[in-house]
Amino acid sequence: MNPFSALVLKDFRTYWIGSLFAMFGHRLIIVAISLLIYRLTDSAISLGIVAASSAIPIMLFNFIGGIISDKYNIRRILFFLSFLIFIILIYLGYLDYSGVVQPYHVYICSILLGILLGIDFPARNAYFPKIIPEKYLRSGISLNGATMAGSSVVVPTIGGFLIAEYGSFIGILLSAIGYLVMSISTFFIPSVSIPKDNSSNLSFFTEGFSYVVKNELFYCLILLTYCTNFFIFGYIQALPAFIDVFNGTPRELGLMFSCAGLGALSGLLTAGKVNINKNLGAIILSSASFFSVLIILVSLVGVGIMPTYVPFTNILLIFPLATIGHFGNGFYMLSTYAVIQSKVPENIRGRVMGIVAIHISIGVLGGLWVGGIGEIFNVRVGVGSGPIICIILIIYLYIFKKSIRNLQKI
Repeated sequence: MNPFSALVLKDFRTYWIGSLFAMFGHRLIIVAISLLIYRLTDSAISLGIVAASSAIPIMLFNFIGGIISDKYNIRRILFFLSFLIFIILIYLGYLDYSGVVQPYHVYICSILLGILLGIDFPARNAYFPKIIPEKYLRSGISLNGATMAGSSVVVPTIGGFLIAEYGSFIGILLSAIGYLVMSISTFFIPSVSIPKDNSSNLSFFTEGFSYVVKNELFYCLILLTYCTNFFIFGYIQALPAFIDVFNGTPRELGLMFSCAGLGALSGLLTAGKVNINKNLGAIILSSASFFSVLIILVSLVGVGIMPTYVPFTNILLIFPLATIGHFGNGFYMLSTYAVIQSKVPENIRGRVMGIVAIHISIGVLGGLWVGGIGEIFNVRVGVGSGPIICIILIIYLYIFKKSIRNLQKI
């Protein structure tokens, strides 16, 4: 099927355009807020705090968002969520532009954004399949996936250059406009009825958690996913401090974000095309190890172990290393998702995948690890110490957990 075939549907096309702008806004605000809080505090730990102030509400309100989506008109929910995000960003942008913004403004706005985004994610997941016929569903999923992946590559670079030229407020303003477009687009998409689910979110979570704990393979895979996101991927949240080590500017920061997105996208596409018929468990552990080792090398650039002698080589070297490293992460994540989705029984698959999805917020919380270690020692140690912990875990899993070591294929 043509991957763009779903765009012939007016309702989906309208929804997708709004989501495109919102996703671009979401990627841009990550860069803008990171640079803003680092400019205000010059502290690596503040980067972790601002990341946690949005990640924790997202985790908590994901469950509440699921309940709200089952009880109320989802189209109205999407409108109000997008519009409120627009208002918050306009307010923060105004404070930044006026020169009166303080760190507590950024923290409070991040908490509010986390609450709204926590409700927004399950609402979108509940709404999206309802406006597209089954024969177009695969195309719609591909377009949404391409939007997310493409925005992670393109937006940070563009945003970094714009912020370097005009200041962080321009990134916040453009992000606000993205959510305004999403809000307006909800006026032109239909309302849908969502079947009521009488089960509580608490039982939804506990049943899936119980299944994971009792199954060694899934327990090991999810534990490793949590650890790689917290101890390795968390360095993304501290990138402004890390780039500052190389006297980098917002341009280099944006490029670093894009390198991570490009590497992950390449790894995802490669894993999707490769047919692995044996030693899948070893390959999953190897790809996680590959990611760990490359990020360790990133942290060591220019400290003697990886000396450089040409001006600007230090900062130029971290870009390809990060891209290659995130290739391993993309390969690992898709392989892990494929194993879980194919081997978990259908009647509990959604609950297990919901537990897996928490890794996104855990990765954001990892900024606290990198920032905290960075404050105690230095940011290089913060970036490089987490992957070492993951390598120790990988060795343990390979030696002592037969379920993952002996996993041959999906």
